[in-house]
Amino acid sequence: MKVPASIKVGILALIALTIFFMTILWVKGRSFSSAERIEIRFKDVNGMRPGSGVQMMGFRVGQVEEITPVVNGSDSYVKLKFVITNPNISIPRASAISIQQSGLIGEQFLEITPPNTKTIFLPVYNKNILPTNVPVEIKLDEKMYDVGEVKKSQILTSQLVPLKYREDIKTPYAYKINYVVDLPGLILPDFMTGEIVTINGKKKLRIAPKDNAAIPYPNQTSPYTIIEPMRIADFMELQYEAAEGLTETNRIINELFNDAMVKDLKQSVSNFKNLTAQATSTLTKAEELIEASKGDIQILMDMMKDVSTNFNTLTTNINNIIGDEQFKPAMYNFTESVTKLSNSVTPILSSVDSQAFASDLNAVMHNLNEISQSVNALTSDESVKKQIMSSIENVNLSLTKLNIALDSLNSCAAGSNQTNLQQIVNDTSVSVSNLRKFSEKLNKRFLLFRLMF
Repeated sequence: MKVPASIKVGILALIALTIFFMTILWVKGRSFSSAERIEIRFKDVNGMRPGSGVQMMGFRVGQVEEITPVVNGSDSYVKLKFVITNPNISIPRASAISIQQSGLIGEQFLEITPPNTKTIFLPVYNKNILPTNVPVEIKLDEKMYDVGEVKKSQILTSQLVPLKYREDIKTPYAYKINYVVDLPGLILPDFMTGEIVTINGKKKLRIAPKDNAAIPYPNQTSPYTIIEPMRIADFMELQYEAAEGLTETNRIINELFNDAMVKDLKQSVSNFKNLTAQATSTLTKAEELIEASKGDIQILMDMMKDVSTNFNTLTTNINNIIGDEQFKPAMYNFTESVTKLSNSVTPILSSVDSQAFASDLNAVMHNLNEISQSVNALTSDESVKKQIMSSIENVNLSLTKLNIALDSLNSCAAGSNQTNLQQIVNDTSVSVSNLRKFSEKLNKRFLLFRLMF
């Protein structure tokens, strides 16, 4: 059966219209997929057009369908709608969506990045494993919020902790905790610290910036984290500001490190080298001296050890004597007796001119000495000698009586008759004074004898 030419023309026209329609949709970024259209908002799309690809982890999963600017004063934005053409792909909550570019002048595309797993290391004060799926909380706008959950927790030795975290671990073991933040719009700093807390009997991982900087609660209605693109102009402006700051820094450094400063620094370095050399020489000599004196130091240490041992023995003996039950009463009685005797004799003796008494007694002894010398120098006349000896015997007798009186004084010092004791002391003082006068007269006579002979 022959097909009419009109039918062929109609079929070709229909195919052409279909291709034309599909081409228009492709140019406009439309997709025939029945998947859900996702709408997000950017403040700037940096020249992206409908039909651009949508990638997840470098794999194309959809395309941009519609880009519509919404001008509303200060609250203006760009509405972007895209579709995921791969039915096996779902976008996790809080995924980061950003506009990327393949190369410097390549095609722009929409990049979807699922929430990254973050790792934190904490010191272990007990070996209780932190359970998985427990909440992660952080302080936002002066209030605590649950922003994610723990995916994995394990305990390892502190030597396995990376160097950049090891300085914060002072315990032999450390927690390695992997967690995910699923609050849309929340971007955390790279370095975080944390602790394990228990609230109402349930454990939580509480995290915070290492510098304790305040973090605001993200004001975002989208279930995804939108990362605004940076235009080349903005990038160049930042680079220009950085260059200005670097120029100012170089100017200040040049002002500080002038010729005089450089000269002083060189002199300081030279002095430091000399000082280091002298210190090294001194330490070397000190080591040699210590090495040479090692034997003497050992002898000194042995002597100190012996002295310490003897002192300990002496201390032990003294403690044994003092601790003797018979020694203590005897010592107390002796002290009490001496105290009583001192209290009894002191007021009696204080009434006598002790200085005069001592002077008289000293003069008597001096005169007796001179008389004895004179007697030895005199002639051998027996009669004179007898007279002299008789006088000396009388003096000795007086001294004997004086000694008896002193003995009586000592024996009566502890007695109760204080008046008699006072009289004895006074009489003794008078006797010594008279004896001094007598010895002086007798000494003068012997002086006359010495002049005569």
